Amino acid sequence: MRVRVPRALREFALVPILVVVVLLVLAGVSIVGDQAHGAFFASARRLLGHYIGASSATGTLTAVATGLVTVTSITFSVLLLAVQQTASSLSPVVFDQFVRRRTNQVYLGLFVGLALYSYVVMAAVQPKTPPIIGAFFATVLTVVALGCLLFLVYSTIDQMRPDNVMRQLHDRAVAAHEREGRIVARTRRTSTSTAPVNAELRADTFGYVESVDLDRIERAMGAGGGSGVADPGSRPEVEILVAIGDQVVLGALLARVRHPDRAEAQRICRELANALPVSPAPDIDFDPSTAVRDISNIGWTSGSTSKHNPAIAGQALHALRDLGARWLIEGERVGDESASVVYPDRDVETLLEAVYSAAVVARESRQHQQAVRVLQTYRFLAELASPPLVERIRRDVAALQDELDRLPASPAVDRERTCLDRALALDDLGAGPGTGRGARRATVS
Repeated sequence: MRVRVPRALREFALVPILVVVVLLVLAGVSIVGDQAHGAFFASARRLLGHYIGASSATGTLTAVATGLVTVTSITFSVLLLAVQQTASSLSPVVFDQFVRRRTNQVYLGLFVGLALYSYVVMAAVQPKTPPIIGAFFATVLTVVALGCLLFLVYSTIDQMRPDNVMRQLHDRAVAAHEREGRIVARTRRTSTSTAPVNAELRADTFGYVESVDLDRIERAMGAGGGSGVADPGSRPEVEILVAIGDQVVLGALLARVRHPDRAEAQRICRELANALPVSPAPDIDFDPSTAVRDISNIGWTSGSTSKHNPAIAGQALHALRDLGARWLIEGERVGDESASVVYPDRDVETLLEAVYSAAVVARESRQHQQAVRVLQTYRFLAELASPPLVERIRRDVAALQDELDRLPASPAVDRERTCLDRALALDDLGAGPGTGRGARRATVS
């Protein structure tokens, strides 16, 4: 509950609840205005009485309440069927995008809140005080709600377009990468402590790593008095072995605690269990790897023989190429003062695995157009990558040679293979670590 309730509020429930609360507050104001005897409220009722008849006010509220319940149930049922159709052809992530979109949440809260508004005002009607103010607000809000209904239908159709689905995943991957970067910049990639491992944290359930509470880990380590250790190399250190979004199962090793004192290591490990929560589903807001895998899955499904849709597969590869351009330019994300915590940064590796999968599915469906796009992507990323990542790309391309040989004869594929081989061979001429695209081109010229 500590994980699920805040996440449910953040992903979906908070905005509709706020809209419903605002409309219920407006219902209270309307009830007070209809039943109060002050001069201001009497003048307001006389003014609005020119537009809302006293005899028809209650009937208006009844029609609004029953009509909105019917319209809401039918409309959202039809829209969910449309979402289901798109999800069956692309990915179940379409459902997640639909419920996370703020405009959809506002529309749902408006329809539900307006129906509750009408019921509450009707329940407070007195025989001698017709709900004129309440009926006026209900009429105005109904006009607004029906106008929003048109936008809801259009926006839902627009959201189901494959390019928009891909754009949403791409943007969420970028945002999640930036959020995770705050943790990456404050941690190390490799262990520097020589202290013995005196505690290990293992998963007590299966699911996905929800988040990393780095502040809590630092407080736990600070309370252990690690700064008093004579040898700086043997100071306490927490080595986290999983990244946000990683799948874990019961008994999986999540982290190690290096500390000279076993009792202190056990205490830090207990705090570490609360700092690494495991949830039933990955959180795409803080986990870029999940968005990358979703893009890869859409590209695989669309490009394979089950769908034979190279256009959507090309859009998926386009999104992966842009993510690679953004993340490879960053280089290693390390801050000036890192904490005594080791955390793996696997975003680029996950992206390269997705590009490799795109090449495999291009061979499986014998789509030489997609194979050309994959080779162009590898060549583009190789120009931006650091020498270790270029070596990783070189190994991936070497492993793909048999797959590429099984493609139908295509001059475009042969041309791109030759260009990629030249680009990877050219990288050997680089001046050393940190050599980027501009530097390599300068070397050639």
